[in-house]
Amino acid sequence: MFKTKIGFVPSTWESWDGNQETGRLAWKTRQRCLDAMSQIDGLEIIVPSDELTAYGCVGTPEEATKVLALFKQEDVQGVIIGNMNFGHEVSVGKLLSGLRKDMPILHFATKSGPYTAQGNRATDTWCGQFMTASAIRRRGFIFEHIRTCDPEDMVFSENVDAFVRACTAISKFKGARILQIGTRPTGFESEYFSEEKMQRDFGQMLIPVNQDDEFEYIDAISSESPEVKDLVAEIRSKNIQITDEMPDSLINQARLELALKQMAKDFEADAMAVTCWERLQKKYHIAACSTFSRLNSQGIIAACEADVLGAVTMLILNNCAAGKTVSDFIDWTDLHPTENNVWLAWHCGNAASQLCAEDAVPLLTQNERLSLWGPTCHGAIEFRLKNGPVTCARMTEYNNEYCLFYGTGEIIDIEPMTRGCYGWVKVNDIGDWEDKMIETGVVHHGVLIHDAKVANALKMFCTFTKIKSVRGA
Repeated sequence: MFKTKIGFVPSTWESWDGNQETGRLAWKTRQRCLDAMSQIDGLEIIVPSDELTAYGCVGTPEEATKVLALFKQEDVQGVIIGNMNFGHEVSVGKLLSGLRKDMPILHFATKSGPYTAQGNRATDTWCGQFMTASAIRRRGFIFEHIRTCDPEDMVFSENVDAFVRACTAISKFKGARILQIGTRPTGFESEYFSEEKMQRDFGQMLIPVNQDDEFEYIDAISSESPEVKDLVAEIRSKNIQITDEMPDSLINQARLELALKQMAKDFEADAMAVTCWERLQKKYHIAACSTFSRLNSQGIIAACEADVLGAVTMLILNNCAAGKTVSDFIDWTDLHPTENNVWLAWHCGNAASQLCAEDAVPLLTQNERLSLWGPTCHGAIEFRLKNGPVTCARMTEYNNEYCLFYGTGEIIDIEPMTRGCYGWVKVNDIGDWEDKMIETGVVHHGVLIHDAKVANALKMFCTFTKIKSVRGA
């Protein structure tokens, strides 16, 4: 589970802070907001204390200066601004003027307090929020807004959760280091990308490494080393069925895993895009699929077929899930032969082990696709993906513009079975998905993650990173 620091600005205006019957409305509402936010996984809230500002709120430019210093000291990755009562736009503006311009902002206003028997209103939060939102917009910040609500409402917790996930993803996305090992397959022209755009837009660094360098890492690891023997024993100890094993296949799979882990460490990689056929099969007589499965199970992102934007998409989804689960690199493979709105999420055998269906036993065997070209390709892990809600996505680049297509569905247990790692995904309208995927230029690779809440986080992620987003129905 990842933890992300988010600053909270409880905005107040003393003149609009309730009346004798309601008491300190801003302080009470602040506490209700904090109680609700304490239930959000991955959120470390940074908020002024009663000692730092009056009642722990922000109602003067002097208090805004103190809270700004607090946020900078704590290195917050996003800021939530809430109107506890009418709010105070000048104080909010003062604080915002000291923040970096790409700081993600989430704004909301709470519902006003009760009316008295004499007809007095506690405060006008709906009115005040427009002044606060204007202050944010005038200073050039991109922000998301939650419709006026009580902190106890589901719309509040859902949006705060999505915001925290998006901020987590952004903090790990910008400046990311992507290790590309080898080149894309000759026939996969659609895997192109602009290294310069990655650097310019997001401060990312691509680290290209020749596949021969990967082989040098592998060759430096002795088949007789204790690490290799321990890893082979670990693989055999798992609840898997091993078939069609060839001499030294598990040994070379272990050597490959150790080599890739060392390369990820040496190059300080946040994600890897690794070429996986066919030189690997010719030299070491293995497939890389099950190695990718094991790496992804350990939180080390490994995308197949040197797909750099595929690895970037995995990085985004993993972090939008806040570390609760891991993504699966897939092909958008086929439509179901008989069922409407059902499509096949599949790849050779690279899915992380925790994504296996409870009633399935993983099979470690020859790669079914690569075996068409030769028998020396042991190392695909095959199983049916577990049922449940999923988010699917793919980042693309055309005409110097990034776009993220995404949508939600549910993996269902339905025939037919197929080789590899697979799941049948049911969506609301597959025709809408296809139209939008074609329009946005989605390629044959995608990413799937067992967390439907990732979709809302992706929308915010794209808003704050200025990436166009398109959602399938």
